[in-house]
Amino acid sequence: MQEHDRDQEPVSHQADEPRRGRQITGLSDLLPDWILSQDGKQHLRNARKEVLLAVRSVLDAAIERQEAGPAPRRTVSRVEID
Repeated sequence: MQEHDRDQEPVSHQADEPRRGRQITGLSDLLPDWILSQDGKQHLRNARKEVLLAVRSVLDAAIERQEAGPAPRRTVSRVEID
């Protein structure tokens, strides 16, 4: 416990707990409806899903490159110009 916290009573976190039956999946779910409408929250959830799918694609491609083994080495060749 830090020095400035010693004289304070413990804070009840009941008000911070999500309502039963609702799941918090991100920051947009914590915002009240007067700041961000339900439609806006759905757009943010969809955008978050698209970002995660993009990251999955990057990781899948990296895994495929890793499993394929090292890339063949290129050799240098001299080109004659007339």
